[in-house]
Amino acid sequence: MLMQHDAALITQMFLHSGMFRAYDEGQIYQELDFDMVDFNRRGFCTGAAAALVMMPLGRVHAGGMRVAVDGRGIALDGYDSTAYWQRGAAQIGVAAHVAQWQDVPWNFASAQDAEMFAADPAKFAPQFGGFCTRAMSFKKIVNGDPEVWRIYRDKLYLFAQPVGGEKFDEGQDAMIVKAQAYWDSL
Repeated sequence: MLMQHDAALITQMFLHSGMFRAYDEGQIYQELDFDMVDFNRRGFCTGAAAALVMMPLGRVHAGGMRVAVDGRGIALDGYDSTAYWQRGAAQIGVAAHVAQWQDVPWNFASAQDAEMFAADPAKFAPQFGGFCTRAMSFKKIVNGDPEVWRIYRDKLYLFAQPVGGEKFDEGQDAMIVKAQAYWDSL
């Protein structure tokens, strides 16, 4: 029987030696044997469906993170979050100027930008942890693209694609309310 899991759940699935195993924090909690010899398209689809059914039913919480990070573990894909206000543009930061916030490194273009962020991170950090505001309003978790952004009521919002920003422009408050409701439920 599947059990509810908390937001910090890390799930890994392996197909190994004819056995599907779902791991939860290193402990096997579901196991399914199948015959690799008869593993055709139907078998693959059946196995994929079984894998989806066996996935944990707990809350998806963006991998347990409240901040969207890139493959290197850096917030905002390494962009300087103060630049949106200071320069009115997205600007890539550098590893030489880093501030830690919410256990995640944030890169900045200058030491002054890093200090400004460190003094008031909530002012400069994107809303919804840098996840796409539009996707969040649809109850989906997708990293925002630092190049697709809006500042609205002195808050930074990111979007995965330009259409997200365009839809935001058509009804900011409605999208924010939906996104905030989902964010608060995570």
